[in-house]
Amino acid sequence: GQFTQTFVANHIRNKLANDYAVTSNGRVKLNSYDSERGMPFDVVVERGGRTVGIEVSFQVTSNSVIERKAASAEDRKNHMGRAGHFVAYVLDGAGNFSRRAAMTAICQSSDCTVAFSDEELDTLADFIKGKLDDPVR
Repeated sequence: GQFTQTFVANHIRNKLANDYAVTSNGRVKLNSYDSERGMPFDVVVERGGRTVGIEVSFQVTSNSVIERKAASAEDRKNHMGRAGHFVAYVLDGAGNFSRRAAMTAICQSSDCTVAFSDEELDTLADFIKGKLDDPVR
């Protein structure tokens, strides 16, 4: 998990201009979220006061990580959306794809969902550029 998260952060960082802040294990401060520290994300991308929070799940075996992410997906999307921010997911691995209900819940509560590959991560970088470059959103 941590390797995949670091890879995603580095890939995104390399595809974006220097005025984007890319933070692994970042947090997004939200007025509607209970924690003063902010809502945690595996990767946070910020630019101009706007943010994309990215959750990364790469499971070779099935375990509870995808279920936990699915359970919190709608709440994350609601909090982030109210603040004008975005949520993205990078999902891959047989453990994830064998859990259809969890994957569906995540995709329905995501602004952008991609798989773990260079091409898909490029799509995520393009999504980030499109959302954080657009002054209207």
